[in-house]
Amino acid sequence: MKISKKWGVIPYRENAEGKIEFLIVSTSRGKWVFPKGNLIKRLGPSRTAQLEAYEEAGIAGSISSSPYSTRVGSTKFFFYPLEVSRIFKDWPESTFRARKWVLPKEAGLYLRRKPFKQMLKTATAELA
Repeated sequence: MKISKKWGVIPYRENAEGKIEFLIVSTSRGKWVFPKGNLIKRLGPSRTAQLEAYEEAGIAGSISSSPYSTRVGSTKFFFYPLEVSRIFKDWPESTFRARKWVLPKEAGLYLRRKPFKQMLKTATAELA
């Protein structure tokens, strides 16, 4: 079985109450996920992840650490924590994607895959 790889970000920010919250985006099937996509070789992993953040969620920010990784079926995912510093009103996929800021305890209600929930739990502990 061939393993495919996807690169993306776990977008986060500190809200007005000083708590970490995460940004998730909708899929065409109505599920909620983190922005991700296939590696663009000329950009490399982290710049591919940042491009996906802009295209799918309309955000920009800084990556400060190595990616978290998890596997779901035959796909291995790599997600960089991305501290959001800019939110765009319009972005390439804004016509068919919604975005939502959620607290860590709420994120588990939206993310369906257990490996993503576990990865978010790890990220929450490290970012808090």
